[in-house]
Amino acid sequence: MRAWLGWAAMAAVVVTAVGCDETTIDGAEQGRNNGAVPADETCEVQGDEQECGGEGSVQYCDEIEGELKWGPCLSTTECEPGETLSCGLGEEFGDLSRMCLLEEGIPVWDPYACNTPLVLAFEPGPVPMSAAATASFDISGAGECITTDWPTAATPWLAIDLDRSGTIDGGHELFGSGTILASGRHARHGFAALAELDSNGDGRISALDARFGELVLWTDLDGDRQSTLWELEPLRWRGVESIELDFATGQDCDARGNCARERSRFSFAAGSGVRSGEVIDLYLACQ
Repeated sequence: MRAWLGWAAMAAVVVTAVGCDETTIDGAEQGRNNGAVPADETCEVQGDEQECGGEGSVQYCDEIEGELKWGPCLSTTECEPGETLSCGLGEEFGDLSRMCLLEEGIPVWDPYACNTPLVLAFEPGPVPMSAAATASFDISGAGECITTDWPTAATPWLAIDLDRSGTIDGGHELFGSGTILASGRHARHGFAALAELDSNGDGRISALDARFGELVLWTDLDGDRQSTLWELEPLRWRGVESIELDFATGQDCDARGNCARERSRFSFAAGSGVRSGEVIDLYLACQ
């Protein structure tokens, strides 16, 4: 499991260990023996680190096989947890970047951080995905990683038909890293993109905001990555009343590397009452 660690997280510099045997694990050097806590030994706080195996070697506490355990003893790593790296998509993408995450105790650059759009989940549970197909869709707007898995009709995209063409033509008409902000740069994530429509500044998107009526849900019924008029519904048709912009950050990844990260709530009318659903920023893995 990949664990998100903020800027304030681990700051230790990892260098080549002295006096320990080493093997390579996906770009990291694994030190052995010399006092290291055995890998798979339980630990308490995800993201904690400790010295091991010799001067400069380190191991991280991470969720491994459903439990918090110490990862392997590493003398070198490809990055430090909490570090960021530009996606390298050009100036207009501004500070869109990847973060160094833990994967079973090994720090790695998040390969999926540059493809992020919002979906709405009306029912609780993981976002159901269909496998990548021959059809493609440019999520980021960079012309890269255009073949990804795709959410099923159960969790429609939040979208806006900017050119009034009757179709959603690319990631620039979703809410995520493909969204071009007023500054001319691309959004870091979906909630940063959506926040630009909060015209009254109350921290939510609702009918009180000037462009609320332009928002639609794209339910790709046939999964062909091409929207049609009958797949686009104004939010009010589904009873959506408001979307909160205040989000929580976590990490929930499936076996194919697609991750749900930022989340907030939305309210929608259902029957005689009002229910709450979840707005999820999906980070889609290239397939």
